[in-house]
Amino acid sequence: MNPNGQSRTPSRLGEGPTALARLCLIVGMCSIFIVMLASAVPESAKDVMFWIQRSIVSAAILILLGLFFKYPLPSRRPQGLTEVLIFSTALFLATWVTGLWPGVYVAPLLPILVIGSWLVERLRRG
Repeated sequence: MNPNGQSRTPSRLGEGPTALARLCLIVGMCSIFIVMLASAVPESAKDVMFWIQRSIVSAAILILLGLFFKYPLPSRRPQGLTEVLIFSTALFLATWVTGLWPGVYVAPLLPILVIGSWLVERLRRG
């Protein structure tokens, strides 16, 4: 700790938007465990658990999309955000598990948008 009471070591998640994006990715992927738990509950509760998982993954994808549109150019993104947005393809698995079809199409779209924005910025510079 330094004299003003703040730790000098950075958070493992990062800071600001990068931490939010990493948290969304982690929570979205961990929601797959909800589907596994659904196999142990009565039939009447399975649909509720599936919709909880779908809601978690949808929120994660929407937040990541919002962060992409807030920081569309790679040069203006906070440090580490581009990498997290590229890895958001992993949310495809979380959407595919319960058949959340809009998410199945949007989850792979996000890394394509990130790569496309990188190419556009490269072409404008060069």
